Amino acid sequence: MDKLMAMRVFAKVAEVGSFRRAAQAMDLSAPVVTRHIADLELMLGVKLLNRTTRSLSLTEQGDLYSQRVLQILADIDETEAVVASNRIAFSGTLKLSVTVNFGLHILPGLLTRFLSTYPRIHIDTILTDEPVDLVVRGRDLGVMYAGTVQASMVTRRLTAAKMILCATPNYLSGRSAPKTPVDLAEHDCIVVTATLCANDLWQLQDNHGMLCSILINPVILCNTAAFAYQCVLADMGIGMFTSYIAQKEIDRGTLVRVLTEYELPDKELVVAYADRKFVSSKVRAFIDFLIDEVHVATSNASD
Repeated sequence: MDKLMAMRVFAKVAEVGSFRRAAQAMDLSAPVVTRHIADLELMLGVKLLNRTTRSLSLTEQGDLYSQRVLQILADIDETEAVVASNRIAFSGTLKLSVTVNFGLHILPGLLTRFLSTYPRIHIDTILTDEPVDLVVRGRDLGVMYAGTVQASMVTRRLTAAKMILCATPNYLSGRSAPKTPVDLAEHDCIVVTATLCANDLWQLQDNHGMLCSILINPVILCNTAAFAYQCVLADMGIGMFTSYIAQKEIDRGTLVRVLTEYELPDKELVVAYADRKFVSSKVRAFIDFLIDEVHVATSNASD
């Protein structure tokens, strides 16, 4: 039994006082109306209507049920109207700023799902690994690493990105792979200047929890992890990247991890926006979507 439909039929019968007129009003056959009422009475175990060949009236239980049904149906109709109006309100341009590798590797899949739900929204995106003043750049929100966010911004955590060191087999074939963090000083390193630590300093933690800071030899400095990644793929040295970016090439054998027995501090990825009080429907919807989806997307990419 379609309980909601049966409730609507009952409400209409109670309103017009006739099975025939209710059937006409709802574009149903009279037998279908009769069946819905019979199913309701059977389910409830009470008689809802007094029926004769000439009249129809509500029983005491039917009158009580009618009052509650009318309220329930009104609430359902109101809820559907609110949802429909909100869906229409989710329109216009959503202006984003995201880190470069997140924009290249993770964001497109997320946007495919988000825009299938909100097709009236359009996306305007800039990709950068450098700190961004969201207000000055006219951005609704940013996806960035926690250490690069202005103190005035509101942030919500998306995920903790696991960092790894990697290089190509070709680069490592010409020299010994580092066995301890100190060995990094003898290697060419590719460094992103927007990282959270100094350009010539990498921090690693051993399996006893001891943290060590290692001076490295940056042969290339750049402002975006995407360029650093390409330099590493071009056999130019060792780089530090998020696992969700590097894992695919590691699986292919194009890259190999180095110093796997050591851990690097995670980098917390956050969504940042300017004002907690005045957030539009489309911005709120995208923030909630990111919080639900980003951890899953980056975890799947790392597997």
